[in-house]
Amino acid sequence: MTTQLVSSMDAAVDADLSNQRGLLEGQVGKIRKIRVAGLRRNWLFPFVLLASLATGGCALGHADTVPASVSGVNYTDQDIRYRLFDPKDPKQTVVASEEIGPFAAGGVICCYNVPKMWAPGIQVGVILQSYDSKAGDYRPSQTFVVDLPPYDKSGKAGDVWFINYPDGTVGVVSTAYRPNGDEWPGKIKGWPKPSLAFQRELWERDMRLARESLESDQNARAELQRDPKKYLRETWERRSERFQSRKELEKFSGPEDPKFFAQEKSMLDGLVIWDQEKIDRLMKLKP
Repeated sequence: MTTQLVSSMDAAVDADLSNQRGLLEGQVGKIRKIRVAGLRRNWLFPFVLLASLATGGCALGHADTVPASVSGVNYTDQDIRYRLFDPKDPKQTVVASEEIGPFAAGGVICCYNVPKMWAPGIQVGVILQSYDSKAGDYRPSQTFVVDLPPYDKSGKAGDVWFINYPDGTVGVVSTAYRPNGDEWPGKIKGWPKPSLAFQRELWERDMRLARESLESDQNARAELQRDPKKYLRETWERRSERFQSRKELEKFSGPEDPKFFAQEKSMLDGLVIWDQEKIDRLMKLKP
C-alpha cells in the first residue's frame, strides 16, 4: 500500500509521453489543474520504511509512560482524518492527528504517551472523520474510546497505530510490528489493498478526464481551421497577459506571423495524438 498501486496505472499510462505533454501544453496554454476530491494523497506510504522517531523529538512522558510515535492505516475506500486524545483528559486535548487517503497508510508523527507496561483497562480516545465525496466535505466527527490490546510478546510498548476498519470500527495498537509483520496485532493482516470497485472508480475518472481533454483539443484544432485569424489573435492576446508566455511570443512578429500559425497547428495536432494514445492505453489497463 506488497499492494499493487492504482497510481501505478497512471504512471504506466503517462510515463513515456508526459514530457511531450508538458511541452505541448506549456505552449498552447492548456495546462489543466485537476484536483480530485477524496483521491489525493499517499499511495506510496506503505512502502516507506516507517522508522520510529527519536525520543528527543517527542514530548517527554511521565515516569510510568513512554512517548510513542504515531502512524495510521486506512482499510476503507474513503479519505479520513483522525485525532488521538487521552480519555482521562477532560479537555480531550488532541496529541496526534493525521489525514490518510483510501486504502493507504499515513506517515510517522509524534507522539502519544503510552504506559511502559501494559495492563487491562488502558484506553485511547479517537476522533474520526470520513470524507463524503458526494457532498464534497467531511462528515461530522465520530468519537471512539477503544481498549489498547496487550503489547507484543516482548512486553514493551511500541509505536502507536490507529486502524480504520471497513466494517465501521476502529482500533489502536502499540506494537513494534508493521501491518505486514507476522505478529501484527490488527484484525486485518497486511497493508491495505484497493478493492476492484475502487480501482475501477479511478480508471473511470481517468478515462473521463482523458476523453474530455481529447474533445477540448479537437475543438481547439477545429476553431483554428475554421477561423485561423480569430483563433490566433485571441490566443496571442491571452498569452500576452502572462510573463512567461510573452517571452515565448518574442520570436514571432505578431499573431499574423505564419510561423505562429505553424506552431499552433503543430501543437494542437500533437495534443490530439497524445490524448488518443492515452485513451488507448487506458483501455488496455482497465481493471
